[in-house]
Amino acid sequence: MMFKGMSWTSVISSLALYCIVFLAVRYDMFIQGAAAMQARPGLLMLTIPGAVAALTSKEAPLTVALLGALLGTPICLAIMRWYSMWGHDLLQELAFDASAIFWCGSGALAVMLLRTIFWHPHG
Repeated sequence: MMFKGMSWTSVISSLALYCIVFLAVRYDMFIQGAAAMQARPGLLMLTIPGAVAALTSKEAPLTVALLGALLGTPICLAIMRWYSMWGHDLLQELAFDASAIFWCGSGALAVMLLRTIFWHPHG
């Protein structure tokens, strides 16, 4: 089963943190206006929810991070639509959302890599 060994508490906490960081990054881009589409490191902040999800789940860290991001993205889009923060066309918004999910997964993969490097078996 795909979701076996996954902590739903970790998924919910990952979803909440992802939504907070996603909306903070998008709000900053909304306030910046036309300069928002330039290269900026704000999107890298989305590695934090993935890293936290990976730290709270030892069984399936990448699954927890990606599931939190995939469930959180439609919620964030609905909130942005509700508060009229939708500043770009649909294709550009989908590219940003895919990038946000990618960076969230990258945060989980970084924690998994560090666990692998610094894991010492007992004995």
